[in-house]
Amino acid sequence: MTTYIMVRTVVFVLFLSLAAGAMAQGQMGDFISLRKMNGRHVASYFKGSPINFMHVNGQQIEGWVEAIRNDSVFVRQWQIMTFMTTLGTTRVDTTGYFIHKLHYQEIRTIITNKKESFRYVRNGSIFMIGGLGYALLNVINGAYLNEPIDDPDNLQSLGIALGVAGAGFIMNRIYKKKEREGKKYKIVYVKMTDH
Repeated sequence: MTTYIMVRTVVFVLFLSLAAGAMAQGQMGDFISLRKMNGRHVASYFKGSPINFMHVNGQQIEGWVEAIRNDSVFVRQWQIMTFMTTLGTTRVDTTGYFIHKLHYQEIRTIITNKKESFRYVRNGSIFMIGGLGYALLNVINGAYLNEPIDDPDNLQSLGIALGVAGAGFIMNRIYKKKEREGKKYKIVYVKMTDH
């Protein structure tokens, strides 16, 4: 008798969990997936998710996903303003919101919160700062020690320093172009509903 009750309880719990899973999947709706160019998953955005992205027209939009359906993304963006109080101080308050409706392909790139390691090396900043700093220091020391700038050893040092700064500048342009074009990630629309 206890085995019969236990089996019925297990079947009932299993039925409830399957029903809850089916309801949750039906309510989830469509979503967009952010993936690396090799197809590896980075993040998913669905109703209620915070999102920060660059529109194809260059506008940066940050807000919460209101809905995703029929290849469209609806993003609620809060309007926040600063007001002057009667005491002469300022106060920040939310005055309202508006909803952006756009096709998912109008999103140029999604800005992830994940910190990129060694970004200052990849974007060439460290090379520009180091090269230009060394060249400037070389010129200042040469003027202080009364050494001519056209001395062969000095010219070689300046050439190397400016070459490093130039390489950093080229790296920076390439990095910015990739970031601007959104080539780092691709956005995939995942359809979960029939409408």
